[in-house]
Amino acid sequence: MSLPLNASRILNPQLDRLLADLRNCDLPSHEVRRITGNIAQILADEVAPFVPPAPTGPHGTQLGLIVVLRSGLAMSDAFMERYRPDVIYHLGIFRDQTSLQPVEYYNKLPNNNTEVKRVIVLDPLIATGGTAGAVVQILRDWGVDHITFVSILASQAGLDNAAKIWPEGTRFVVSAVDPSLNERGYIVPGIGDIGDRLFGTGLSS
Repeated sequence: MSLPLNASRILNPQLDRLLADLRNCDLPSHEVRRITGNIAQILADEVAPFVPPAPTGPHGTQLGLIVVLRSGLAMSDAFMERYRPDVIYHLGIFRDQTSLQPVEYYNKLPNNNTEVKRVIVLDPLIATGGTAGAVVQILRDWGVDHITFVSILASQAGLDNAAKIWPEGTRFVVSAVDPSLNERGYIVPGIGDIGDRLFGTGLSS
């Protein structure tokens, strides 16, 4: 599989082992959270070369951490500890199960943004790419200069779709890419519905 020019896969044997463990959909939620947290710790270190340094001058020096609800929460502790972001914001976007289109339900980004020009986005999965693309467009319109978008797993099609939204302003960093999607928009072979698995709110697929 070939990656978009603005995407990178982290090659790390420990990540591969943890992802193999995470693919076991019989794991209890506490194990899913533990493994996801361990993956996030590795990714937090590996992502550092893809986060631009702070610009010089009085404006745009802050680093923002954007957590995509709800599953991005499971990755946030590792990135908060590693990067000590100046601000942390949450975006709530869910995928309509019929249309597979993203629906925004929570956004508290301030109206005027002059300080936060670099952001790290956390979302464990990029399936169809609709949610990731919507997040990129929201942050671009908000006024950031660069987005480092971090995911545990992406589908090939989803990564391609999201990466083309704003190629000059984004860098996608993933630990693995799976080849396809099923008719419900889930990654195959994938890791199931990671939100439900993390929080014990439904059966994995």
